[in-house]
Amino acid sequence: MSFISGRVTFCRFAVSGDAPTAADEASLSILSEYAFESQSIGVPQEIEAGFVTGEHVFDTQFDYNKNGFGPALLFALRIDTHKVPSDIKQAYKYIHEKAVASQKDDSLGFLSKHEKREATELTNRQMQEELAAGKYRKSKMIPILWDLQNKELLFGAVGNTVAEQLHKIMRDSFGVELDQMTSGATARHMLGAKGETRDFEDIRPSAFTAPPAGAADNHEDAAGVQDISIPFVPWAAASVDMKDFLGNEFLLWLWWMCEEHEGMVEIDVQDQSRKDKIGILFDKTLNMDCAWGVGGKQTLAGDGPTRLVEAADAMATGKWPRKAGLLIAELDSTEQWELTFQADMMIISSAKLPPTEEVQSPRELIDARILSIRRISEIFTRMFWTYLDLRTGKSWPTRREAISAWISKRKR
Repeated sequence: MSFISGRVTFCRFAVSGDAPTAADEASLSILSEYAFESQSIGVPQEIEAGFVTGEHVFDTQFDYNKNGFGPALLFALRIDTHKVPSDIKQAYKYIHEKAVASQKDDSLGFLSKHEKREATELTNRQMQEELAAGKYRKSKMIPILWDLQNKELLFGAVGNTVAEQLHKIMRDSFGVELDQMTSGATARHMLGAKGETRDFEDIRPSAFTAPPAGAADNHEDAAGVQDISIPFVPWAAASVDMKDFLGNEFLLWLWWMCEEHEGMVEIDVQDQSRKDKIGILFDKTLNMDCAWGVGGKQTLAGDGPTRLVEAADAMATGKWPRKAGLLIAELDSTEQWELTFQADMMIISSAKLPPTEEVQSPRELIDARILSIRRISEIFTRMFWTYLDLRTGKSWPTRREAISAWISKRKR
């Protein structure tokens, strides 16, 4: 699975409740208790879910060597779906209706309600028999890295269906609740911990540019707000957390830092009285969307997409970055990550981890990868906190004006 080898993709969840504090026998026992077990008799449920070790979809033999890594648990969620494709359903229905019609003396072949019901029952019976035989079983294994120390769970997939299964099994097994750490949820947690909940509630999208043509009609129709000078950010308005626009502002701020401040951000180091210097470079891809919902979307690809005039023009007409390819480096070390970052949802995808050197065993290799994954997650958390501290501070109007001037200066 991706946490063990290759590139890494994950979204993040905050864990609350009486969670384990170490990868011990008790936590491994819970994983074993809720291990995946397929229904052996009758028609299975449409979705079956359970834990597996992560080595492969059939392995449910949990132990510390495979799943315990100091302050982290590494395992996977197996999800099986049992569903007959709609085209197959229609084909079976047609076949059984033709078979019933062929037994009629009526050459026209019209079926009565009773005969149609008979054909439907035959169709359902055939599908149930095939489902019970496992004909349409599809298995998926999704990696999980549970950072017990930071009360954070990294999940190697995105989407409502898999997230629902994850929420349910974590609640049933470990008795914990999960909160997906989108940019809005992350800001809510951070500001709430400082007692600044009111500040969080009062945050509105920043107007870095004047509204584009057509914004007035679209603004009133989509948001019911008369003040068109404030973008309503349609993707955030449709999200579970309406403050997810903060992630897009954060990515725009990083872009500004790259070009106006040599791409360097200083972040606090947890529990230490020092700051780390983080270098940022936008690379390969840049997806943008209109914050007023009128200018459409734009995707740019190539070396240094933020330097293209199309990117500058898009910003000037109200488009914000939504997803970008990034190179992240710790300037005080040789560590560097290449990844794609979806800002509103705070999703890291296709992350290429720094090369591991001088490892003596497969176990040490996984240890090194886990440390690297936890580190890049922490770097983004602390970069976002640095931005959020500025965003809620008294100096933000001045910085917002500086970003607006930079956007204006860059346009063609």
